[in-house]
Amino acid sequence: DIGRVKIPRWLTQYVGGALDFTHVAGRDFPADVRGYDLVIHCGACTFNRRLVLSRLLQCRHQGVPITNYGLVIAWSLGIFDRALEPFPAAREAYLQVRP
Repeated sequence: DIGRVKIPRWLTQYVGGALDFTHVAGRDFPADVRGYDLVIHCGACTFNRRLVLSRLLQCRHQGVPITNYGLVIAWSLGIFDRALEPFPAAREAYLQVRP
């Protein structure tokens, strides 16, 4: 399973230490995400646009970054820059703030 096995393994290997993961499914998304450092959301292919946008907005209002599986996988496998190539504006924004 990508969300419960592979992503946690890749991120743990990337940071070189233990991480604490919480998994939720479907409509179990917590109302308060402020206790998290990052939300990694699936592609939401079974959700409608409104639900996904509301989760994005919720995370933004609570000051918690949110990303999707694809970007996390690309980052942890070292291909993030290449994954952004089809999106020049996003790639440029990333290159400007990258450490």
